[in-house]
Amino acid sequence: MPDIVVTGVSSFVGHHLARHFALRGHHVIGTLHRPRDAYRGAEAQRIAAVEPFVEIFGLDLREPREIAALVDRRAPSLWIQHAGFATAYGSLDYDLDFAHLVNVTPLTQLYLSLRGGRCGVILTGSSAEYSGSDSGNRENELCAPDTPYGLSKLTQTLRARQLAEHSGVSTRVARVYIPFGRLDSPNKLLAQTVVKLRNREPIALSPCEQKRDFLGVSDLCEVYERLAEDLPRARFDVFNVASGQPIVLRDFLNEIADRLSVPQHLLHFGAIAMRPGEPAVSYAVIDKARGILQWTPTPLPAALDRDLLSQA
Repeated sequence: MPDIVVTGVSSFVGHHLARHFALRGHHVIGTLHRPRDAYRGAEAQRIAAVEPFVEIFGLDLREPREIAALVDRRAPSLWIQHAGFATAYGSLDYDLDFAHLVNVTPLTQLYLSLRGGRCGVILTGSSAEYSGSDSGNRENELCAPDTPYGLSKLTQTLRARQLAEHSGVSTRVARVYIPFGRLDSPNKLLAQTVVKLRNREPIALSPCEQKRDFLGVSDLCEVYERLAEDLPRARFDVFNVASGQPIVLRDFLNEIADRLSVPQHLLHFGAIAMRPGEPAVSYAVIDKARGILQWTPTPLPAALDRDLLSQA
């Protein structure tokens, strides 16, 4: 089969996307922006886990010549633009100028290189493109991001739309909510919680009364596959990638404890304060994905067992 490029395979989602498409029989080129031996910790583990299935390729998205050379040499059938700058993504100190160089500027060369070919683009967007709301986010609502990171991702989406229309390269944006699964960053709440609960250790938590939208990473990968199939339908479109079912974080963590058969009292809710600026509610309406893509997410308990709690 023709090549599929997945940028950023050292990341949690990038790793799973590359593996998913490779196991579906595609030849996948997974890109890294640093030398292979420069990666440590979880990033190195993800790369090692995907190397048997994926061709690893060095690519600095800030270098237009490298993008052009990869497209020219391999003529991919699908480009999944997942790599991006997300350091301090929840902070007002997020480096917006550097983010523009990584998240937005490379799109110009990418679409220029792909113009005239048969390659489509799937771009990883973010729920942060929306503003805080007590109701579910819809793809057609006015976006007013609350963070610089969200602004960067929204700018990426808008620039991709301009370039898709100008170049004729079909594009889909996946606005991803909170994916979970194996090989996620060990400093993330869910990863820390699972480790401590398995060790029967207490964990200090905020009150955890906020509502969030969680999705197993296997479901996320399936949506990307459906998005690839949808590319001939329209030049550009945006889809929420989420469960569409908001759950109180406290209830979600208690569910994890129950499924691990450990006592809930190890979860010390209210031991620490909630992070400043944390929105009370964030979830998506996924009617569009259900209808156009004919996709239905896995129920949360089954997704937890499959993607996060299974040690297979």
